[in-house]
Amino acid sequence: MNMDDGGAPSKLEDSVIDDSVKNRRTTCPHTHKTIHASVKLQRPSGNQVAVRKYREKKKAQNAYLEQEVKKLRLVNRALIRKLQLQAALGAEAVRLRRLLMDLKSRIGNELGVCRVYKQSCNGSFDSCIHSD
Repeated sequence: MNMDDGGAPSKLEDSVIDDSVKNRRTTCPHTHKTIHASVKLQRPSGNQVAVRKYREKKKAQNAYLEQEVKKLRLVNRALIRKLQLQAALGAEAVRLRRLLMDLKSRIGNELGVCRVYKQSCNGSFDSCIHSD
């Protein structure tokens, strides 16, 4: 180091240090093979590129599936509301049929005619039996 400038290394010293780091040989603890430190500066291997593409593809697929889940949840909520409305309308129809039968019976009683309404197989109240 050059001590005349307050201890800061000169450009020449920096380049010598950088060259020595680049050319230094190290031993990999896992494979116990000698490798160059500059190997990390090389472009990614084919497997690394494939792995990156696979991860990007999976990420895009997951994003698409999340959007589909959101859409299907909205459709599901709409169908549940429709089903609830249909059930409420069915209950209202049953209530109105009972009310209609009750009103027909009251009208018949006020007129002095006793009528018993039977429901035929087609769902209409069309047969009438007069009792004496």
